[in-house]
Amino acid sequence: MNGYLIKVTNTYRVPTVEAALKLREALSHNDYGELISFKYATKYIKEKGEIVEEYQLVTATIAFNNEKEPESTVQVYYGDNE
Repeated sequence: MNGYLIKVTNTYRVPTVEAALKLREALSHNDYGELISFKYATKYIKEKGEIVEEYQLVTATIAFNNEKEPESTVQVYYGDNE
């Protein structure tokens, strides 16, 4: 592919706020880009009006290149860990 990857936004589901904060820490110290945006929100799974489970929905944006002056080619892979 010809072109430069500028940034990506990924959405994660993690079980707890603590897990969301650990994810932020890990993404902040990566070797491939800069974490430029991170947010999380508590979501609930309800059955018959009662909360039976909760989780955190995390959105993180990582920048790889400056849009006006890209400097690097970044390889991105999405796939199962299996």
